[in-house]
Amino acid sequence: MYKNIFGLFTVLLGVICVVLTIESIRKKRWGLAVFFILNAFTNLVNSIHAFFGSLF
Repeated sequence: MYKNIFGLFTVLLGVICVVLTIESIRKKRWGLAVFFILNAFTNLVNSIHAFFGSLF
């Protein structure tokens, strides 16, 4: 149960990071956009790990 809640929370954070990446690209803040897209990728990996228990 706790893993699913953690997975949903990380998916939500990943979506927020993607939205912030788009806004950063529109304002031409490339460094911030790279930071947010890396954070979104990390949240994706964490949510997969939380839902399935392993990555591979």
